[in-house]
Formats: sequence, structure tokens, C-alpha cells
Amino acid sequence: MAGAGYTAIALTPLPRKPTGSLVTGAWRYLVGCHSSVKGLFDALATIRATKQATTGQDTRGRLASDEEDLLRAALVFTSSGLDACCKRLLRDTLESLIAGNATAGRKFHDFIKQELATGPSDPLAQAILAGDPRKQMIKVYIDVRTKASMQGSGDVKTRVRDTLGISNAQLPVAQIETLDKFFAARNAIVHDLDYEDPSAPNSKARWRRKMEEVRDDCDAVLAVVATIIRATATNLRACA
Repeated sequence: MAGAGYTAIALTPLPRKPTGSLVTGAWRYLVGCHSSVKGLFDALATIRATKQATTGQDTRGRLASDEEDLLRAALVFTSSGLDACCKRLLRDTLESLIAGNATAGRKFHDFIKQELATGPSDPLAQAILAGDPRKQMIKVYIDVRTKASMQGSGDVKTRVRDTLGISNAQLPVAQIETLDKFFAARNAIVHDLDYEDPSAPNSKARWRRKMEEVRDDCDAVLAVVATIIRATATNLRACA
């Protein structure tokens, strides 16, 4: 969207929610994330419009530091939404998918075999001795897959897509790998406060954040999450 002398950015609307009660929680998180990031972009537009109205100057060009901070916040909110949506989806659907989806079931069996081959962890050993060992082993599996935040596109592929039994036809690796740029920005912000050289004495230079690039990065993440949820809903229906 264009204003008089400044540019505003907007997220792509989410697709329609897929049917299926087990994916409702994850979809609700996705909607909440989309709304929060949209609010940050709206706030950025308001700040820029106010500055222009107050100073009469064209605000196009490099953003002020406070404006770039809103873009950084949008990247962090999107990262949080990715984690929250995927973890909720795994917790709510994986037991059903392991029982009814061949790929998800095979990934679970491979995990158990590897654990047993190397000596089971304490949680898995306790699960084996439980009254309902299979259910408890699935819980251990889910805990492992949801323990850490996503650090790169490889995590999205192995810990989410493959674990849920989503095929490459449903979500191609190439689409997941488009998130590499987002993760590079996310990690720079979260781990290094977005400084270009955080190890340098008196480091002051920070990575530049541009509105359209940040919008595109956030859109790409939200599109992948929406695809993951919708594919999972499809696979759950196939299990019935």
C-alpha cells in the first residue's frame, strides 16, 4: 500500500482454516501470530505517517532505528508463532498420525529403534516400564521433537514435516528452504541483538532491515505453517 510520500506493508491474508478439530489449536495460534505481526506493520505505518505529517518531509528511504526495531519485532513474533504452531500441532495430532499414517508411524519406529540401539534414555526407559508403554513412548517422542525452538529450515523439515508424515508433494523441501533467509535474520536478532559483529569492541553497526524484505520473510514463514497445518488435516482425514 502506498501513502503520500511513504510506503506501508501488509501481510498476505491467511487461507481458510482446514476442517478437523485436532488442528484447531495450531490454527488459532497461527491466526494470533498473523494478527500480531500485522499490528506491528500497522504501527510502523502509523509512525511513518505521523512523522511525515509533523515534519512535512518525505519519509521514503532508509528507516530510522525505532522503525527498524518494529521490523525486528515482527521477525521475532513470526519466529515465536512458528514454534508455537508447530509444537501445538505435534502435541495434538501425532498420536493419531502414528496410528494411521504410514510415514509418521515409520518415523516413530525409527526413533525408538535408534534409542534402543544406543541405550534408551531415562525417559524412554520409564516409558517402556509404564502401564501403557506405547502411549508413554509416543509422549517421549513428542517431547523430543518439541523441546527446542526452530533454528533453521532443516528443523522445520525433520522435526515437523517429516515427523508429521507430510509428503514432499504436500510441502516441497524447496519451499521450506526459502526460510533460510528468515532464519538468518531471526538468529542474528535473537542471539546477537542484530549487531553485524557482536564480538568486536565497541560494536555499533546493526544489520539493516527493509520493510518489503521483512514482510516477504514473515509471509514465507506463515505460508509454510499454514501448509503444514492444512496438510496435517488432510492426512488426519485419511487416517479415519
